[in-house]
Amino acid sequence: MTLQEMYPKEWTDLTNQKVPKDEIDEYLLNFVSRLLREVKNGKREEDDLGDGWSMIINLKEGGYNLNPEVYSFLFRLGDYGLEETLGSGDSEYGKMLYSPEEVEIELKRVAKKLGINLEL
Repeated sequence: MTLQEMYPKEWTDLTNQKVPKDEIDEYLLNFVSRLLREVKNGKREEDDLGDGWSMIINLKEGGYNLNPEVYSFLFRLGDYGLEETLGSGDSEYGKMLYSPEEVEIELKRVAKKLGINLEL
């Protein structure tokens, strides 16, 4: 199943730039928050947490300028579901994230730092 099929509303919102540029960071953090909630409730596979990164790499070039903290967080979700032994566990953006607990801690840290209220 493609991202467009899994998340039709979000795909349309992001690829057609329907999300105001000043709300993109909040939108993406809340998208990951929803994925995390669905993982905890057994409605989604843990590997789907990496879709936060997958969604932004499909955005039109220059369409949105993410806050560096949000970009870093989403980048570190890019390897979600892969074995930590595939690399050092670190990236140029910090420690990669390998569990829902790590994702939740980092999600809340980034949101708090940016003053974003998450829909938990």
